[in-house]
Amino acid sequence: MVGHKDVKLPFRLRITDQHTANKLARAWPTHTVSLLDPDCDTTLVTPDGRWCRCFFHDSTPRDRLSRTLASLEDIQRILAFTADLGTADRLLVHCYAGISRSTAVALGILCQHGLAPRQAMAVVRRLRPMASPNIHILGLFDGVLALDGALHLLANYRGAAD
Repeated sequence: MVGHKDVKLPFRLRITDQHTANKLARAWPTHTVSLLDPDCDTTLVTPDGRWCRCFFHDSTPRDRLSRTLASLEDIQRILAFTADLGTADRLLVHCYAGISRSTAVALGILCQHGLAPRQAMAVVRRLRPMASPNIHILGLFDGVLALDGALHLLANYRGAAD
């Protein structure tokens, strides 16, 4: 397992914004999860490794905007894509700003690979101190991974990673 302070990760992880992802995409990742707006130009990021693209806005049902929300199918697709990651793999997760969608998805993926929600939040906050995970996406991961709302609760408690 790859170490990150006190938590051992089963793979290397970077969480970034789209601009940084464009710089890293050709050289660093073995796997990339791109979380893009539905009207995004997908030619901006062309990773050489494996690539999972999902198209949804950084939104929640509370926003009451006619925007595309992350779906259960999106989450299941991401989890299937990242299921076999190992110590030699380098996962890049990005969205437009690297703050909300990408951090929520990274939390879910870390929990999928055996980290407790609190450990996953600590890793994400170390990698992206400005993290503000999308609550809707966390709720979807909570349901699929049977975490009983743990990710949703931790996202609302900034001290969880301290």
